Amino acid sequence: MKRAFIVFLVIALIFAFASCSGSEESIEAAPPPASPPQEETLPRAAEETPLPEIEPILAEEVILPDLVVHVLDVGQADSILIQLPNRQAMLIDGGNDGDESAITNYMGSLNITAIDYLVATHPHADHIGGLPAIIDSMDIGEIYMPRISHNTRTFERLLNSIDNKGLQINTAKAGLSILSESDLRIDVIAPVKDTYNDINEYSAVVKIIYGDTAFLFMGDAGTSSEGQIIADVSADVLKVGHHGSRSSTSQAFLTKVAPIYAVISAGMDNSYGHPTDEILSRLNDANVGVYRTDLQGTVVFTSDGSKVTANKEPSPYKAPTPLPAPEPVPAAAPSPTAKQEAANQGPGNDVVMVWLSATGSKYHRINNCGSMNPDKATQVPLELAKNSYEPCGKCNPPG
Repeated sequence: MKRAFIVFLVIALIFAFASCSGSEESIEAAPPPASPPQEETLPRAAEETPLPEIEPILAEEVILPDLVVHVLDVGQADSILIQLPNRQAMLIDGGNDGDESAITNYMGSLNITAIDYLVATHPHADHIGGLPAIIDSMDIGEIYMPRISHNTRTFERLLNSIDNKGLQINTAKAGLSILSESDLRIDVIAPVKDTYNDINEYSAVVKIIYGDTAFLFMGDAGTSSEGQIIADVSADVLKVGHHGSRSSTSQAFLTKVAPIYAVISAGMDNSYGHPTDEILSRLNDANVGVYRTDLQGTVVFTSDGSKVTANKEPSPYKAPTPLPAPEPVPAAAPSPTAKQEAANQGPGNDVVMVWLSATGSKYHRINNCGSMNPDKATQVPLELAKNSYEPCGKCNPPG
């Protein structure tokens, strides 16, 4: 029994020794572990600047990259749709009565369903005619109008539509800020005064600044209003006042604005003669690229905050056709009494002169021929005398 136990113990020791020998061989065959990375191999920024937390962005805080200005072709009228870079929409004027469908359809093509800022520059029908129907059919935010009324049905319909929607009118006047954001501003810079003799001079003048670019919308403001504006009027794009009439866009004002582009809203072959040659020439002399809705249809400007581009090329300038020169008036034929006409003519070195008596029907070579009185004789050019007189047969003048 004791012998069997000893044998079992020996066998167990042998197996234990063999197991330890295999484990040591396995460790020796394994590759050495990789060295841990050293601190200096890590980027310094990763060590010192933690990643910022990502905050949620609300939809109304998303800023689009562009400001888009659509100068709509509404004939002899004004309507300007503006897509602001904060996803809001602005409408300046609404054309004539009947233009509302074209305007709302255009907005629909851009998926615009509401107007956040509506400006009626002044109460003339070619600027507010389509606004009543537009207000009736769309969601409207804020309304801006100058403090001037007009005794017309069109203006009455506009006030009724505003009242029916329960909307309020903000007075558009110099110094009013419509919108102010970090790189987007919309200001009213005219009218400056409270009273004018011309309704056009009450026009709300709107300036939009986006980044380093600016747009100036003049309505129908004339030279009187232009001269009173004290705000900075410099702009890349000028919406020319009063459809290009000579009553607006004075040389002094144009120099202050110094636009790169100008756009004129007018109807083709309109009876007013807009735009006038005077204004077109003034813009051309100032090297301003001119766009015209009467010739080019709707014009679209886009600003990325640094520069402004347009969807078409400027309209070529055509100098006005000069008036035809007046036709020369033919010289009057000598009268039968050539002596009277000849009194205004003097003898010339190369003109043959003859004499006429106070009475009679002949001309003479000398003033003392026959019975003629030398004191009453008149000297006249031969060619003039030959028209009404015959040569004398006595003194034989040249014939």
